[in-house]
Amino acid sequence: MILLLPLILAAWCFYKKDAHLVPAIFVGLVAAVLVCGFRAFFLYSHRVIPFSFENNMWYLLLRQTLLPVVLLYGLFFLISKDTISYKVEALFPLLLSFYLLYLPYTILSGAEHIFTTFPLFIKPVLFTVMIFSLGLGAKHIEKTIRGKRYVFTAIWIIISLVSIVVPSVLETMYIMDMSYLLILGLSGIYSAALPVLFILSRLGVLTVKDRD
Repeated sequence: MILLLPLILAAWCFYKKDAHLVPAIFVGLVAAVLVCGFRAFFLYSHRVIPFSFENNMWYLLLRQTLLPVVLLYGLFFLISKDTISYKVEALFPLLLSFYLLYLPYTILSGAEHIFTTFPLFIKPVLFTVMIFSLGLGAKHIEKTIRGKRYVFTAIWIIISLVSIVVPSVLETMYIMDMSYLLILGLSGIYSAALPVLFILSRLGVLTVKDRD
């Protein structure tokens, strides 16, 4: 759990070797420290879990995915004076560095001294897939808008929204003590969709092909 995102970030930095994206990583780390600090001092982490799928899903969606992604990237996008292409490329390292600290905090602070395979292994994988999916989606949303392929733009927006929602839905299923085999199966399908999307985008499906 603790090593997955740091290893991915280290591998990504080694692969990219682009110093221009270091500020995005720094912003993500600082934002995570501030958010975790605020939650630790001012918010109570151990809530009474209601027997409601909808209430639990919205709670997780707002606190763990939707608000962090929208607010963090939204503020970065508005404040940064860099090009649109840079802001799009910065989404992946920004979210990766943020969740590198924020995800372990949410897992550890919300646990009642009992750790199972879902929070320790499945949840980090789900969030990793989400971050990769959002990075891929942002790239192709920009490309399809520039290429005036707005139908493809809408499809990538839907894909990005689904990638944000699914981790919260699956964790809600886990909290509600639904079939663990079903959760594992759906998690596998969600994770397997990422390489499929990557391959399709490389083949020019649902996007605009790069000019040689």
